[in-house]
Parts: sequence; structure tokens; C-alpha cells
Amino acid sequence: MRLQFDDLTFDPETRQVWARGKEARLSPKAFDLLALLIERRPKAVSKADIRAHLWPGTFISDSSLPSLVSEIRDAIADHRRKPGLLRTLHGFGYAFQAERTKAAEGVPDTAGPSARLISATAEIALAAGENILGREGEGIVVVKSSTVSRRHARIVIDANAAVVEDLGSKNGTYVNDRPVSGTTAVADGDQVRLGSLLFTFRFPQPSASTETQTSPSGTRRSRIADG
Repeated sequence: MRLQFDDLTFDPETRQVWARGKEARLSPKAFDLLALLIERRPKAVSKADIRAHLWPGTFISDSSLPSLVSEIRDAIADHRRKPGLLRTLHGFGYAFQAERTKAAEGVPDTAGPSARLISATAEIALAAGENILGREGEGIVVVKSSTVSRRHARIVIDANAAVVEDLGSKNGTYVNDRPVSGTTAVADGDQVRLGSLLFTFRFPQPSASTETQTSPSGTRRSRIADG
């Protein structure tokens, strides 16, 4: 369920965040931290609890958690708020301090991916803006295959246009069986191959509306019109 806090919109299902009507891009770990703080609000969450939640059984440097907090604050412009949505409890942890408000203007009621890569066995959601596809890493749209490089390709989505760029992958990126060299446009229905994985690129289709017409003989009939 989408949550609204002042001019911040948080959607845990689509893993999207908007600040002042614009999407705020967060790395997966930063999103998970924000989700944890929002879930526990208004209670403060200790650093130990956060580390156990985000990095279970893993040793991390002391700078990892403050770096995520700074990433969130920069993405949602929290330094401009008085008071901010994130509160630091020195020597203890962090808290999300805001009450839910009504839905924000300029943010769609239903958020979904801007495009998808669809194969016979998988479906990958792509968000508006830059999407880095690869096998692993922070901020990566994960594509699981040994033929896919760690940082394999970049797909940038802008309204109803998209471009793809290979990032020096070992096994190449292809659009309609042509190797991608530089920036290549990709359209709805195009075949995109990452290594050995073949996908169909899809934009959301516009909804159809029904328009009633009268034929020359006077018979009323319905036509499906794009819109």
C-alpha cells in the first residue's frame, strides 16, 4: 500500500519513492533502510538492529550505515526540510518522524514499471530513467545468468522512448539480433538479448476507449479507439 508523508510518497510494492512529485532513485540497500524506518515509525531503530536487518551475519565498515542515510537524505532533499523526515539519535540509531498525509498531487494513483523485459521464464521491470542490468551489485537490476556480466547493459526509459547501451559486457548486448554499439533505440516488441538470454521489450499499452458511430445505413456500431 502506498504511503504519503508531506511531499514524500513511498510505495513498498513497486519499490518506488517520490519527493515533491519527482521519483527519487535509491540503491536497494538505501530503499530497504528507508522501508525499515518507515515501518517502525515513530520509534527509533538502533544501529545494531539496522545492521542485523540489512546485513545479517556480515561484517561491514562503520561508514556503511551513515552512507546509506546520507543517500536517502540527498535523494529526498531532507536537508531542506525543517524538521527533516529522518532523525539521527547520536550514539543509538535513526528514526522516521512524520505522520501520514493525503495523497500527493502529481504522483499517479497506481505506480508501475515504465517498461518490461519479458522472456519465456522471467519478467524484469524497468523504471523510468536509468536501469543498469547485470549479474550483481548495488543498484543493479539483477539478471541471473552466467552469460551476463556483472554490469552488462544500460537501458534508459524516457516517456515512451528508450535506448540501450552495452557496458563492455563479455557476451554482448543485441537488439533484433544486431550487436549494440554505442546507444541504440529500442521500441515496443523489439527483441533484446543479454548474453544468451532473449527478451521481448514491452512498454505499457495505452488503454482503449469505446466510441459509438452511426454507419451510413443508420445502424449504430461501436469502435475501439486508442486513447
